[in-house]
Amino acid sequence: MKALQLTFDHPVKGNLRLRALSAQEGRSKLQNFETDAAHVLKIETDELESGSWELVLEWEHEGRSFQHTQAFGVEEDNGLFKTSLYAEASLFHSRHPLHCMNH
Repeated sequence: MKALQLTFDHPVKGNLRLRALSAQEGRSKLQNFETDAAHVLKIETDELESGSWELVLEWEHEGRSFQHTQAFGVEEDNGLFKTSLYAEASLFHSRHPLHCMNH
């Protein structure tokens, strides 16, 4: 599961909006949110299409209104290895001496 995780100093309950920045049409999702007992908010991103998104959180605490805006990207999961992982695996195999069976 892919998710954004935000940690607060106190319990937070409010509104959450996700807006696609990379789409031609302004797609957005609006929902209520509430942090868990550790004041952590996890927002699943598995259902979001790949591209750029904007997160806007709005809540009140001790009679004051707050807003947090954050841009983030969702990459398409195509099941392929990242280049750096493939390169490390190739380097690992090249460190071992070659053995020839025809001696």
